[in-house]
Amino acid sequence: MGKYNVPALEKAIQILDLISSSSEEYSVTEICKELDLPKATVFTTMSTLEYYNLVQKDHAGKFNIGPKMFQFGMAYTSNHSIIDLAKPFMNKLKDETDFTVHLGILHENKIMYIAKEEPDNFIKFSTYPGLRTEVHLSGLGKAIASFLNENELKQIIKSEGMIQATPNTITSLKDFKANIQNVHENGYAIEDEEGEIGVRCIAAPIINARYNTPTAISIAAHTSQLLEEDYEKVGKLVWQTAQEIARNI
Repeated sequence: MGKYNVPALEKAIQILDLISSSSEEYSVTEICKELDLPKATVFTTMSTLEYYNLVQKDHAGKFNIGPKMFQFGMAYTSNHSIIDLAKPFMNKLKDETDFTVHLGILHENKIMYIAKEEPDNFIKFSTYPGLRTEVHLSGLGKAIASFLNENELKQIIKSEGMIQATPNTITSLKDFKANIQNVHENGYAIEDEEGEIGVRCIAAPIINARYNTPTAISIAAHTSQLLEEDYEKVGKLVWQTAQEIARNI
């Protein structure tokens, strides 16, 4: 914590972090319970955030992220050179595979999606730039984790845990480390319905000594679209795309 921290601002940031990290909407009472904050503090904070369009309230009195936060996110995106650089390669991979393509980074012990390109087909995913998820639940997370040192990975797992999202989720550090070893051998990670039933991902890390933010690219597809026999072919395309982006950073 900094020497000159502002308590009211810290509480507002805690609240925004809670709301933006979940697909759920929160009432004042639920925010108080989740963050252990006084109701009066949360009420006045939410009133201010709502006034400035940082949050918005629905008819049931529950809050979600407001349009001003989207504006901030778009400003970040427009100024983040890795996104601009990666976009043409993401679109190329999308066209080659007809799958949704994601770009993600490691941010505060979680994977944060920072860009997304979707093909023009009927299968859509609820992912979006700014979405954050646990490292062990996505192909992006596996690809990035494979190049973290052991202490970094242990610290992340200790902080965030390994929740079980589906019957396929890997929930032990030992098994997770064994699984991501394949990234070093094949160049890509496979996530098979571990974060969400019916969804498979293949991801590859973007490695460049001049760029030190852990980053990866992935494709996401329904299990009916991406069969096990296609892993190698699609995996090579994802790996090649990661290499192309890395060379151009």
